[in-house]
Amino acid sequence: MSVNNPSESENETTQVTSDATAITCLLLEHRSALLAYILAAVRNYADADDIFQETSLAITTSFSQLRNSSGFLPWAREIARRRILAHARQKKRLLLIDDELLDKLSEAAERLNIQEQKQKESHRNILHSCLEQLPTESRRLIAMRYDSPSPPVENIAKQFGRSVQGTYALLKRIRFVLRDCVENKLSGEGSA
Repeated sequence: MSVNNPSESENETTQVTSDATAITCLLLEHRSALLAYILAAVRNYADADDIFQETSLAITTSFSQLRNSSGFLPWAREIARRRILAHARQKKRLLLIDDELLDKLSEAAERLNIQEQKQKESHRNILHSCLEQLPTESRRLIAMRYDSPSPPVENIAKQFGRSVQGTYALLKRIRFVLRDCVENKLSGEGSA
């Protein structure tokens, strides 16, 4: 009988926890793309949901095989493709979609994911640009409020020499300014 070194056990627990967090984040980020891929193949939401659950379980159990999180979606789609085929065999149904069409769906989903990533990056850049246009005090206030971990607003108000209600009001005005700035830049991007 071997006795585990407490520090080794803690390291294993930390690794398992970080893997679980990574799996959860990646599944949440790519859930709609995976579910859409599965639904396009089986054309039945209940079946698609079952296959998605099976795919999620398979992803969880084989996560250690993933080399890089940037390759998660193609890797997960391959697992989903295998689950789709297994589901069709189990139900003794003929698939309405052949392998070639599944591959094309996979490629389309990949292009969609790349477009979504570009759009998110564009929105981040626009927000950053709008933040840079704010007065220094407003930028500091926003940074303090949304920094992690964020101090209570009462503490922020004291640092800025404002009342708590005044600080909330100012934060609200800054958010409106940022929202308007982002919307204006996005509408300008769309018309360009």
